[in-house]
Amino acid sequence: MKRTKYTIANWKMNGSKKSVKIIKSFVKYMKKSNYSSSKIIICPPFTLLSNFIKEEPNILYGAQDCHHLDFGAYTGSISALMLKSIGCKYVIVGHSERREYQSESSTDLSKKIDAALRNNLKVIYCIGEKKEQIKKRYSVLNQQIKSLPSKFSHNNIIIAYEPVWAIGTGMTPSILDINEIHLKIRNLLSKKIGKEISNKISILYGGSVNSSNSSDILSLDQVDGALVGGASLKSKDFCKIFDSY
Repeated sequence: MKRTKYTIANWKMNGSKKSVKIIKSFVKYMKKSNYSSSKIIICPPFTLLSNFIKEEPNILYGAQDCHHLDFGAYTGSISALMLKSIGCKYVIVGHSERREYQSESSTDLSKKIDAALRNNLKVIYCIGEKKEQIKKRYSVLNQQIKSLPSKFSHNNIIIAYEPVWAIGTGMTPSILDINEIHLKIRNLLSKKIGKEISNKISILYGGSVNSSNSSDILSLDQVDGALVGGASLKSKDFCKIFDSY
């Protein structure tokens, strides 16, 4: 089944106003090569989102998180309603770094997903196991999938599988393992929301994706794109990745 392909850049806590030059180089390359193989989404820090959307509107943008309420006395938080108001289209929810450093629970993530969907933001939902959880990987992934609503459109939620032990380490599962894990994730989704919808959901791979391994990973029939970290901050490297399809 043909599913939408995505190449998503998670800039994490990196970038400045001058970094819009990197995004402009992406757009220039896409126009020059008549690129249409995947949707390119850039997720910079909150401080840059509004400026980037104004400076270079010819690309899609996502936020790295959102609060579960639309407004209130929550110092340091940004709501999905606020993100929508500046033209943001996507939001990352459940990244392993937030699960660990901000102690986000399954209940927290479920509320954030609901808030994003309520405000017409598309959710990039991250799941993945730690190194010590590899032997019980599918139990961990299934528990994380439970944070998703019981019903949703395949157009509104993207799944990003990021083995925590591979993020930023340079290590990745084998190519065969990546394909098998993605297939089993789809089977877990099928049990929750039904086979018809689960077959349409885009499942991406993240975790040390770079210009050297992207061709092998993105050629897999069960992989519908990539969530890219550090390599997305380098124009040439990121262009090579989204040109790997």
